Amino acid sequence: MSSKDSSVAAAVASCKLKKQQRRRLAAFDFDHTIVSQNTDTVVRDLLPTEVTSARANELMENDCWTEYMAEVFRLLHEQQVPESRIRDTIRGIPEVPGFVRLIKHLAKRLHFDLIIISDSNSVFIEEWLRAHNLADCFVAVFTNPAEFDASGRLIVRPHHQQSDCKLSASNLCKGRVLEHFVIEQDLRRSIRYDHVFYVGDGNNDICPVLRQRACDFACARKGFAMEKHLLRNRSKLKLRAQLLVWKSGFDLMDQMLALPQLQTPQVCPGDPDPDRSNETAAPEVARRASAIAGPAKSPN
Repeated sequence: MSSKDSSVAAAVASCKLKKQQRRRLAAFDFDHTIVSQNTDTVVRDLLPTEVTSARANELMENDCWTEYMAEVFRLLHEQQVPESRIRDTIRGIPEVPGFVRLIKHLAKRLHFDLIIISDSNSVFIEEWLRAHNLADCFVAVFTNPAEFDASGRLIVRPHHQQSDCKLSASNLCKGRVLEHFVIEQDLRRSIRYDHVFYVGDGNNDICPVLRQRACDFACARKGFAMEKHLLRNRSKLKLRAQLLVWKSGFDLMDQMLALPQLQTPQVCPGDPDPDRSNETAAPEVARRASAIAGPAKSPN
């Protein structure tokens, strides 16, 4: 048996252990979507107004936001702003009205998978979610990794580096992250999403919704850049997803609950999928297994 055949056989054996689950996904931006302010600028405002640096000004002018915030965190450390004050500040940022309730309802009652894709950082997001008892509602958070070092300075790194997507920053293409997550869930965990909701507010939320299908939903905050851009350029952008414009978490939940697509009960994790038969399961397992194993190698 060739190495390719062995890889496929191993992947098939792995896939056979899992029944495919049909689920729904909601992906959220964080700043001005879940929380009512920009977490970075709220923490930056802890600096005295007169404190800056030539490097910070240069990075700001060149739109190098993650590097700019790394310099801000260095200045905060230099000014002896303690970790505890930064964490307290993040915990004190209010939610966008209704979003705590929306997140809990989607995760606990409607059995959605929830993820966050944000250009904030892991320390800020995890701190706020813990403070609002939401950490267990999300299956994944994709953002710039951060941590406090031994001296108490907050260190932040880019989520990734990319230059292909002109709609996104170099450190985070949200569309790529969303696309890869959906594929990974299918190939590795046998989870396929019947509907994907993307909830955001800004220009960097355009890329992910342009990758959505006709059965998906682009949820844009009313009066913010994402909504304005989509409405102004909808035909040019060829948006396939259905557009929901929301004012608050309460409003968005009302709109979602009224959708006919959400009236069908969703299969919970671990339950068998009643729509899949043995006849259709085998070819599907083979397809996913082949994708996991990768393309066949050319003979030497």
